[in-house]
Amino acid sequence: MKQLSSKTICGLPAKILITMAIAAVLMVLTVLPAVADDKGCSDASLKGDYAYAVNGTAVTLPPAGPVGILGKITLDGNGAFSGSVNGSIAGVILLTDVPVTGTYSVASDCTGTLTTNYPGVTVHFNLVLVEGAKGRSAAELVSGETGPATGTLNPVSTHGGRGERFSD
Repeated sequence: MKQLSSKTICGLPAKILITMAIAAVLMVLTVLPAVADDKGCSDASLKGDYAYAVNGTAVTLPPAGPVGILGKITLDGNGAFSGSVNGSIAGVILLTDVPVTGTYSVASDCTGTLTTNYPGVTVHFNLVLVEGAKGRSAAELVSGETGPATGTLNPVSTHGGRGERFSD
């Protein structure tokens, strides 16, 4: 098995790209407003229907390349979620209305973890809650496990049977 350090993406060593991606994500996360300094955050801070979006680059999963995943999940407020997603890897649509499940944990400082069980792979994310629309928390996600990836959880409404993002 080839070491990650010997792989290149667009002519640049993968390690450098991963380091740059993680540094960029961390810089963005430090400027996002936290929901609370002290906190008051818990698993119950994430409850209901959310748009789930992940973008990144698969480097350890075949096929290697850009990843885009979008779906809707329902978080139960107690640390579990389920839903379905659509997505592509390296320009190939591989996920169409695929069921996903997972767990999450939110600490009182509004940081936590989210684990998504996709078919054939489990991905772990770190998260930070941010102010969402209509008083509901949203979350920013970051992972480097299968390649650099970032994501969001944004509250949705199901008024009229259509998923719509709340607006301020």
